[in-house]
Amino acid sequence: MRVTLLGTGTPTNPHRFQSAVLIESGSSVMLFDAGRGAVHQMHQAGSAIDRVNPVFITHHHIDHINDLFDVMISSAMLGRSHEMKIFGPSGTKEIVRALIEKVYAQDIRFRIEEIKEIRRLGGDFAEEPEAIALVDVHDVGSGVVFESDDCRVTAEYVRHGDFAHVPDFKWRCLGYRIEAEGKVVTISGDTVMCDGIIDLADGADLLVQCCHMPQSKVTNIAMKYLATNILPSSAQVGKIAAQAGVKRMVLTHLSATINRDKFAEILADIRQDYEGDVLLGEDLMVLKL
Repeated sequence: MRVTLLGTGTPTNPHRFQSAVLIESGSSVMLFDAGRGAVHQMHQAGSAIDRVNPVFITHHHIDHINDLFDVMISSAMLGRSHEMKIFGPSGTKEIVRALIEKVYAQDIRFRIEEIKEIRRLGGDFAEEPEAIALVDVHDVGSGVVFESDDCRVTAEYVRHGDFAHVPDFKWRCLGYRIEAEGKVVTISGDTVMCDGIIDLADGADLLVQCCHMPQSKVTNIAMKYLATNILPSSAQVGKIAAQAGVKRMVLTHLSATINRDKFAEILADIRQDYEGDVLLGEDLMVLKL
C-alpha cells in the first residue's frame, strides 16, 4: 500500500496545501478528502488522475471539499469515462448535486458542446466531458462503506464539533479505516479524542492524524475550546495513538504554528503517552506499507 499526503495544512497555513490523502493498493486509487490543491498535487506526484476512484470525504468544511469538483472535472477531461464513486457523511449527495446542477452547470454544458462541435468538424479528442457528471454519490455512516478485490474501507463517526444544543444543525464527520495487503491505514479526519477514532485506529500500521497546534498554544478560552471539541493539540494526539495501539503516526492538518522547528516540542508532548514512530507530515510525503 502506498500513501501520499497531497496536502497537510489548514485554510490559514500559507505554506501547505489543504487536506487530501491518496492511497494506492493494487488497482485501487483512492482519494480521501479534496482540499485546495488536491488536483495540482496529484499532478506533482505523478498520479493518474483519471484512475482516482472512489473519493471519500470526511466532512464538509471547505478545506476538505474545495477541490472536489476539480477532481470530478479534471479526471473526466484527462480521460475518465467510468462512473466515479463518492462517499461522505450526510449531505454529500446534496453538495455534489448542487455542484453539477447549479454551481458548475454552465461549465459542464460548455465543455460538452465544445467537444461535440470539435467532433462534428472531424476532430478526435481524448477528453470525456460527458463523464464529469457521471458520479455515484453515497451518504454513509458507521460501517463498511466500500469493498473491492484490493481493499475494504470502514467509516466511523468522529468528533469535530458537538452542537447538541442546536438540534436543527446536522453536522456529522467521519474517519476511515483502510484494510489492504494485510495492512491497516487510518485517516482520522478532523477529530479530537473520541470512541470513533480509537475504534478506527485500533492496531493500525499507520495513523494519519490531524494535529492542529502545539499544546503550548492552548492558553486561552478559545484555544481550550478548540482543543477539547474541534481539533486536537499535540498533547491529545499522543493519547489517541497510545490508546489505539497504532504502530506509526504521521501528523497532518497542521496550522502555521506547527513547523519543523517546533517538532521537538511537539514530539515531547506526544512522548508523554506514545512511544511509537511519529512523523511530521509534509506535502507530497510518500509512505509505503
